[in-house]
Amino acid sequence: MNPKTIKEELKKLIESYKLPNLEALDREIEIVDLLSERREMPQDMISTIRRRFTEAIYSWINFVHSLIIPNPQSIISNKDAEAFSDKEKEDIYKIMAVLAGMTRESTSFEAKKGKAKEEAKFISDNFPKYLEIKKDLAKLNEKIAAYWQKEAESKQP
Repeated sequence: MNPKTIKEELKKLIESYKLPNLEALDREIEIVDLLSERREMPQDMISTIRRRFTEAIYSWINFVHSLIIPNPQSIISNKDAEAFSDKEKEDIYKIMAVLAGMTRESTSFEAKKGKAKEEAKFISDNFPKYLEIKKDLAKLNEKIAAYWQKEAESKQP
């Protein structure tokens, strides 16, 4: 599909349901790219946006989960987790709990089709929270990057 047409349709939907603006949504969940790959617009655009938003949340859940409980067979996962104290891991768990709550709420919409207003409210309510949490996630990533830099420097001759 044509990206211009997609953007026009999305803007109508965003205005109608009072969703976050297109630029913010597209920056976070790349909805225009996703829809560009399709031959036609989905019948249920709100569900498509919600599902894509939920996928983004899930990817961060997997990341923070590995910081709390690293894969024992992954050196990288274990080293990432070493960058954090037990107290910091408790804070990371709190972030994970908020994200997991969002995904579980989102998943509940799969069982109750045809609730576009409720799905739109879910997106509108949770998108700003997600953006705030991403600031914390960025700090976690910075700490891990610094940890790896220190590791690399300590291994140099």
